[in-house]
Amino acid sequence: MIFKKKPEPTENEPVEQEENPFTEAANTLVAMEKNGELPEDFDLEAAVQDRAFAELLGEFEPKAAVRIYAAERRAEQAESSAKERMSEQVRARKALPKSQRTDRAIAPAPDYMAMSKEAFSALERQYRNAAHSGNRVHI
Repeated sequence: MIFKKKPEPTENEPVEQEENPFTEAANTLVAMEKNGELPEDFDLEAAVQDRAFAELLGEFEPKAAVRIYAAERRAEQAESSAKERMSEQVRARKALPKSQRTDRAIAPAPDYMAMSKEAFSALERQYRNAAHSGNRVHI
């Protein structure tokens, strides 16, 4: 739906002595509120205090300004809730345990029971040398 802008008087047209345009807009808004024509969850008091709504009232008819303002607020709320959902998902994913898999193969734990006596002696010497050099050895 395309909203029409308020017609602006040209230089050749005589300017009619009208009420203040904001007074007309205020009267229209009050009438809309009384008739229940305002969108659901539309806070007229908060909207009137917002500079963006005043600018919309200056550009568009009051009914169109109300619809545009309400749509913009819903879009802002949807964007902020989407950001909150995304940050919550990121926090939830960070809380998950991380995979211990690496890109390379990990050597299997040595099977001491199946080792030959020579292989066990070589491994034992290797651990002793590491312990003597100050390295911590875990078996």
